[in-house]
Amino acid sequence: MIRAAIVALALSLTAPAPAADAIVHLSFDGRPVDRGGGIAVNRGGVIYADVVDLSKAFDGLLTVHGRSVVVTVKSTTATFTEGSRQATVQRTPLALRGVPFRRNGDLYVPLGAFVQRVAGARLRFDARHRRALIQVNANPLS
Repeated sequence: MIRAAIVALALSLTAPAPAADAIVHLSFDGRPVDRGGGIAVNRGGVIYADVVDLSKAFDGLLTVHGRSVVVTVKSTTATFTEGSRQATVQRTPLALRGVPFRRNGDLYVPLGAFVQRVAGARLRFDARHRRALIQVNANPLS
């Protein structure tokens, strides 16, 4: 019994620690959104961003309801809840690639779901330079 406890303790001390969040630089139509860095992070292969800063970037409306936020961009409304892998967009459930979480008191949501499904924009990730590039078609004729 004691040997098993010692082995378990030794394994827990040598197990790899979870990787820290890697800062991702975010740009909106070529302009930096986060001059200081830190509003977007790569956590476990999923890019997340601060929902408040995203809402501001898209001129959205954001309301907080406990652990959830309701965001409206143009005519699209979405709800994200801390710790839930499911969001709702226009009252339709949406499975997220990652789980929204708090970081330094701010709620971070999966960037792809927000940009593509809520804001209707395009997203490209440059892994080599750790950059997320949001593109919005400003000219509806092109």
